[in-house]
Amino acid sequence: MSTNRTARTLVVAAALFMSPFLLPEPASAQTQSLAIGSDLTPGLSPRTLPVTMTNTAPVEGFVLAVMIDPTLVAIDDVSVVGSITESVGAELVVPEILAGQGFTLGVVLDATVPFNAQTIPIGTGQEIAKFTARPIVIVGVPTDAIFDFVDGVLNNPPLDNVIVEGGLSVGAPQGLGLTGGVLTLLVPPPDSLRIESLAKNSDVTGSVRILLSNSSGAVQGFVLAIAHDPAELTLEEITLAGTVTATVGAELIVDQILTDGGTLGVVLDFQPPFNAQTIPVGTDQHIATFRYSCENTIILPAPPLVSALTFVDGVLNSPPLDNVIVVSGLSINPGLVHGTYTCLAVPPPPVENTMFFCGPPNLTASSPSVIQGAIGETIDVCFYYKDVDSNIQGLQLAVCFDCNLNFGQFSIEGSILNEVGAEFVNFSVDNDPNDGDGCEFVAGILLDALPPFNGQTAPASFFPLLIGCVDVTIEPTAPCGQDLLIEFCDGVDADGTVELFNIAVIDFESVQDFQMMDCIVEVVPEVVFQRGDCNTDDKVDLADAATILGQQFFGVSVDCPDACDANNDGKINLADSVFVLMYLFLAGDPPPAPGPINPGPDTTEDTLPTCQANSSC
Repeated sequence: MSTNRTARTLVVAAALFMSPFLLPEPASAQTQSLAIGSDLTPGLSPRTLPVTMTNTAPVEGFVLAVMIDPTLVAIDDVSVVGSITESVGAELVVPEILAGQGFTLGVVLDATVPFNAQTIPIGTGQEIAKFTARPIVIVGVPTDAIFDFVDGVLNNPPLDNVIVEGGLSVGAPQGLGLTGGVLTLLVPPPDSLRIESLAKNSDVTGSVRILLSNSSGAVQGFVLAIAHDPAELTLEEITLAGTVTATVGAELIVDQILTDGGTLGVVLDFQPPFNAQTIPVGTDQHIATFRYSCENTIILPAPPLVSALTFVDGVLNSPPLDNVIVVSGLSINPGLVHGTYTCLAVPPPPVENTMFFCGPPNLTASSPSVIQGAIGETIDVCFYYKDVDSNIQGLQLAVCFDCNLNFGQFSIEGSILNEVGAEFVNFSVDNDPNDGDGCEFVAGILLDALPPFNGQTAPASFFPLLIGCVDVTIEPTAPCGQDLLIEFCDGVDADGTVELFNIAVIDFESVQDFQMMDCIVEVVPEVVFQRGDCNTDDKVDLADAATILGQQFFGVSVDCPDACDANNDGKINLADSVFVLMYLFLAGDPPPAPGPINPGPDTTEDTLPTCQANSSC
């Protein structure tokens, strides 16, 4: 017999044993009662209702038997936590939820040695227990779910509602009042999914937020299916970065990018230990991001292009998907509020040959560049110029940047300007986001500034040539998964007082009317791994030595080849398996950092494929 069954039987036996010795009906008996509280709830949101007791004598135990309407609600929990029953030290508490019927609860205050005779003292309206009721249907009109005390119906053998005073049972025949409760199910405000409209310049990408308003209850999962006109837009990415979906811990994510739309399916709790994570009830909660680019760059004075973003059911994917949210295991078709993506016209490119660029080291394309980095990481942000027919005598940079970036030292080391012998190099940085003008950087470079004035210049070039680089640290405040803009902007004073502009000095003249290509820093997860953890199970042990051999001789596939390089010599071979075995069993050196002692990002450059990020930014 199970422990739960044994305990329940003891309570039932105690109640039956006491039945022949019921208390006589004192004059005050009618003042003793059990009562269930009442409440309201919209949609499928659960509510916890109290069970209270009024008693004129100390109570040594009690039995509750409560019936529900199984077409409207289910019972999720029955407990005495937080009640006077718990505070006085009840020693035997036996709840039992009877699916489709209701619940029973048997309590004996003093059931084990040393038998200290604890009781619930005389009182009025004392909370002795509570239960959580969950609606299982969404009603069209307010509907009452009734909770009634019932005698001789629930459990086996059937139980009566009684309180025990002086070793004797007091039930309804002895004047114990039994007052049921009501949970009124309300019609919830309509749930909705909304595409937040966005307008962006037609030469950059834009992130469109998908917003959830859910009043029916906490959301366990959802499906999105959003269409666009492929002649006008391209869907570049579907991401959960920075959303409530990512915050609560989605475990199953299936996205599909199609020519004419995109779909996303999410289950919040899909894997053990099944912690029941959900998106709570809320309004306009950011649950996903769809990132788009315009098919064509629109040049002023042409008007902007407004493109529709539309929720569609039964159209996208195979099999076709509908837009739904899941609440309490039920699929709900929410209201769908469509949006738009507006491609804004941009100024025409300058006709001059001179161009300034910003981007990562070793820039290879004459286009806006993305530099990736993790929070806390220091990266190089570099500046370039191109001029197809003029030699450059000097350069002046004026840059504004997102204050989630911290600009450090500027250097022309390794640049063409350093090669030809630039004689004046100076820079200034303003990293203060609260001084009223944002965060700014300026630099001035003059190639021939000192005697004997040899007239050195930077050469003309069809390709971007390096001016110099700044070491930039991504601040802890940086938004995860977002783009931080670095742009050329005129009229910048950094930490000085003179407003400076982007110029190139050509033939002793200041040239300003030229094209400038900005860049962005994309905040990405930090790649963290343990060298030697070849099977990527977050530890280094004998299985990793076996996996290294399997990869070498049996073609076993591994997710992180770089981690299999246990001795960090840039290749995977038998020596790596021996290295792991010596470390584990022969007091050998541990795998070089980042290893099992100090996991982290890999700073060693080699030709092995890099590992995917396994930590959030």
